[in-house]
Amino acid sequence: MPRTTPFQNPQAALLAALLLVSFAVLPVSAATVIDDAGTHVTLNTTPQRIVSLAPSNTEILAALGLTGRLVGITDVCNYPPEVNTVPRIGGYSAISTEKVSAARPDLVIASDITPAETTARLRALGLNVVVVAPRNIDDMIRDIRLVGALTGTDAEAERLAWNLSSRLANLGTAERPAGTRPTIAHVVWNNPLYVSGNDTLQNDVIEHAGGTNAFARVSGWGTVSLEEFLMTNPDIIIVNGGGGMDNETRDVILEDFMTRPQYASLSAVKIHRVYAVKADTISRAGPRIVDATEQVAADVREMTRAESGGSTGLAPTARTPGFCAAGTVLFIAAFVFLVQRRR
Repeated sequence: MPRTTPFQNPQAALLAALLLVSFAVLPVSAATVIDDAGTHVTLNTTPQRIVSLAPSNTEILAALGLTGRLVGITDVCNYPPEVNTVPRIGGYSAISTEKVSAARPDLVIASDITPAETTARLRALGLNVVVVAPRNIDDMIRDIRLVGALTGTDAEAERLAWNLSSRLANLGTAERPAGTRPTIAHVVWNNPLYVSGNDTLQNDVIEHAGGTNAFARVSGWGTVSLEEFLMTNPDIIIVNGGGGMDNETRDVILEDFMTRPQYASLSAVKIHRVYAVKADTISRAGPRIVDATEQVAADVREMTRAESGGSTGLAPTARTPGFCAAGTVLFIAAFVFLVQRRR
């Protein structure tokens, strides 16, 4: 008996046609990831319209060459400069879901600072939301790869992650014995004295740079008294750069430490080991956190060489640009908000 082909059997032909149509319309998954909130997120197509709800995530996207896909960022996203033309959708905790929705994004990248109700509302509107919230430098490098997988920039993400990891490895601080590590305080603000304790990004910076956090006993970010600070007497003091009341280049916290009599007894003040690092560079879990780590590591090397009687061979640590009072208040408010969320 001759074999019947599907086209000679009307029922078989209909079934084959239906299968072809179904395969044609079923989407092929572009990526499936588990975000930093533990949520499985699947994108069926490579996103072309992206909204970022945190400056650190905006910087990751820009470092992957995705600035052109941004259709919405927060009011405090300011780096790199080319993002300044991207429409604004609100602040850290005052995000306009209406503006986000109106931007018609196919991907929204939130953070742990994004209010949970905002994230839920955006998902209820049918938007793809992924939470990218690295807590340390290793998390940040991992999240670069995650964002790369979601956006079809895997190769760029791998190159960036490799570059950042190599720069950290080249610091040569990983094997430094605990007893030889200088104590380092990171001061977020000076009135009151607001420092970075354990379980903070800045604690991770200090450890990668070859130091020990002088206030590791503080949980997260917190205030300490002047007496406690003086008794701790850290070997090196890192302060947030900027903070001027106008647009002049002023590092007001640095100036405070170096000129006010109450700090004169500190060893770091006496021998000029108080350094400013630009505030958003050391506070954002994006690629520039490695820049901050390299700067702190250079300060540690400078101290080590000075104590051994050798020349540092290093240029002085650069002063950082100041920023307006409103920016200062917003920065501190963001830190307080994050501390409260983590507690």
